[in-house]
Amino acid sequence: MILQKKHLILPLAALSNFSDIKSRLRPHLRTCCLGMLVLACPFVSVAQDNCQTTKNKASLCPITTDIKVALKPVATGIDLVTDINVVGDYFYICTQPGLLLRKKIDSGSQTDAEVVLDLRKEVGTLGKNVPALSGLGYPVPGTYDERGLLGFAADPDFSHNGRYWVWYSNINEYTTPEPNFFQWLISTSTPWNQNQYDHIDHLVEYQNGSPPRTLLKVKRAYFNHTGYASVVWSPEHKTLLLGLGDSGSENDPNALAQDDDQLAGKLIKINLNQLNGLDFSGTPAVATYSDLKKLNIPLGTFSTLIKGLRNPSKVTFEQITDQEDHNQWIKYLGNTGQDTLEFVHGFKEYGLNFGWRAWEGIFPDSFANSDETNSTIAYPHEALLLANFYRPFLVYGHSSVDPDLGANANVGATLYKGDSIKDLKSGSLISTDYLDFNMTPKQGILLHTTVDRSNLQKVQQSNRFELNLNAVGLTIASTNNVLFFTAINTSNNNKRIFIGGYKSFQYIINQNKSGTNFPIGLGGIYEVVDDN
Repeated sequence: MILQKKHLILPLAALSNFSDIKSRLRPHLRTCCLGMLVLACPFVSVAQDNCQTTKNKASLCPITTDIKVALKPVATGIDLVTDINVVGDYFYICTQPGLLLRKKIDSGSQTDAEVVLDLRKEVGTLGKNVPALSGLGYPVPGTYDERGLLGFAADPDFSHNGRYWVWYSNINEYTTPEPNFFQWLISTSTPWNQNQYDHIDHLVEYQNGSPPRTLLKVKRAYFNHTGYASVVWSPEHKTLLLGLGDSGSENDPNALAQDDDQLAGKLIKINLNQLNGLDFSGTPAVATYSDLKKLNIPLGTFSTLIKGLRNPSKVTFEQITDQEDHNQWIKYLGNTGQDTLEFVHGFKEYGLNFGWRAWEGIFPDSFANSDETNSTIAYPHEALLLANFYRPFLVYGHSSVDPDLGANANVGATLYKGDSIKDLKSGSLISTDYLDFNMTPKQGILLHTTVDRSNLQKVQQSNRFELNLNAVGLTIASTNNVLFFTAINTSNNNKRIFIGGYKSFQYIINQNKSGTNFPIGLGGIYEVVDDN
């Protein structure tokens, strides 16, 4: 039931100007405008006292805070964490500037991480060639970046063969001129000139007794949508999967995620058996399957499993038994949205289309109009033709559609199968969001969702954890402090939850500079523990 019929239209793209949004909205009224269509957003459209008992199964309750947990520091004094992996008794931690660290999980020390691999030279200087992004809170050029050491995956037989893979950006590999980051303000139909690119991402294999070898070099049009933690070992396929973002900018201006020839915007299976003995370190970087064919790479070495991705994180796998006692794999994949929604998909099959750029979660992608009074559907014809895209089961909104939540960017999701957190159901999906500016102190968001595995396209109810940050050093009085979330994963048995956090909004400045004015080592890993 909508409690008000009179709608106030707000600009969807003014993400940095919502500090006063509560005073501009009537109580219980949350709307968003898409062209001439004003949609009452589902997150808060049902009154709290009615949503639990309503017979309308299409309705969701507002996201509220319920389960109390605390963040317990496990690793501190490190740079921004882009990926967390548990191998045996150890963390393998990717940090954005290029250090791969190893730390014993239960060592009793927070500062005993050791360097396994130093790729800082290969990564280059963070922030290089990145323009000012005032709308994100970075008005100075070079103070924001999504490139770096992005991901790590270990061979299941890692303890014996020492084989692992890393996924990183080489910031020094770029063309002059580079593609215009603000391309979507100029044209959304101009194809990408692949002779111009911002950087090259590398997938490299390391193994005991062998020199490293490059398995893939991908041209990236822009500096963003690189996909933190997006390389993973698939127990289903017994090989690597790699999630590639749409190559960046905003609104996928070159329409790469829906282009079947482009690698960008796809979840890709890598057939390692067909790469035996091959090393592409000396070959040109690629952007398309046509480029791969020109390198005489065997057909099927790289293949698309899912298309229509914007900026994916790590795939989480869950093996289940269906009603006929057949084993199945459910995959969970978080995606960073554009200006309105964040979302996570659950799926059993492949060959699916998640809908981007036409669709952002369950909403059509939208542009803010020049007068900033409303927003227009960005690609209406594409959305119409793609009406049967595969929908996410977890959806939550930015301030423009849910000002009480204040979400910004999903940075990953994982499954919890433990029993140590009171009232948290085993089998729940745990997801993280970068930062909620509405909270004091400013902090990331941690959500839990009960999964209906029989209907993975039905949006499920999510709620928010109440976070105790005392052990992190952030309290209500810490108004100038921040802890934004950057990564999430669990222990091998899914019974313990770990998240990456960073304690400064100016994370590029703090990682590039040294001295007392620019503290180093503000990143860390925190375990989510019961606080009841």
